[in-house]
Amino acid sequence: MKKGTILKNMWAGYETYFIYMGFPVRVGRAEASKVGGYSLSNIDGKWIFDKSQYYSNDIKDTEHFPVVGHIDINGVMVKAILSAIKDGEWDGGTEGR
Repeated sequence: MKKGTILKNMWAGYETYFIYMGFPVRVGRAEASKVGGYSLSNIDGKWIFDKSQYYSNDIKDTEHFPVVGHIDINGVMVKAILSAIKDGEWDGGTEGR
C-alpha cells in the first residue's frame, strides 16, 4: 500500500477514514501485525484528526476498507505550517512541546 492512501472504515458507526502512513507499530508477541497512520473521524458533527493504527489484515479487506483517495500528507503539512507562520497564527511560543 502506498503512503498517503485514504481508506474508508465501513465498520464504524460514524464517518471515519484511515490515512495509511506506514508508521512502525509495536505489537505483542501473540498479536497480529498492525500498520500506523492517521484517522479523520466525524463524531457528532465534529471532525477529529488523530494518529491511529489498524491490524494489517483488516485494512486489506477492501469490502470494509475501500480505497477512496490518496494524499501527499507531507506536502499538505508543509503548506499548512508555512501558512500558519506567514499568516501570524503561530506566536513563537512553545505550548504543546
